[in-house]
Amino acid sequence: MTVVNGMKFLKKHINLIVGAFSGIINGLLGAGGGMLAVPTLKTQTEPQKAHATTVAIIMPMCLVSSIWYLCTNKVTISDAMPYAPYGVIGAIIGAFLLARLNAKWLRIIFNLFMLWAGIRMIMK
Repeated sequence: MTVVNGMKFLKKHINLIVGAFSGIINGLLGAGGGMLAVPTLKTQTEPQKAHATTVAIIMPMCLVSSIWYLCTNKVTISDAMPYAPYGVIGAIIGAFLLARLNAKWLRIIFNLFMLWAGIRMIMK
């Protein structure tokens, strides 16, 4: 496969590739699929829509991973319940803020979060 053909393949199948890698990373690490999806979606749409679309993409992946982990006894509902209500409240606040942030601040916040997450992973 030549470089040109490889680039054509990537462009044609970017949704499949990003979706699959996002799902693998999300299922494997419990998070991070959005960090792959957001930059790709930003090339196709405005930043707020890219972030909102990523949340909609991640939801079914998280649901499938959650069911898998519950069915294989890797986690129990009681393990998650102390965090779930606060996560829901945080999600509502985040969705509210997303609609009000301009693209510059959204980019800064996202990049700082990615940097913080990367530093934490290296330091552990």
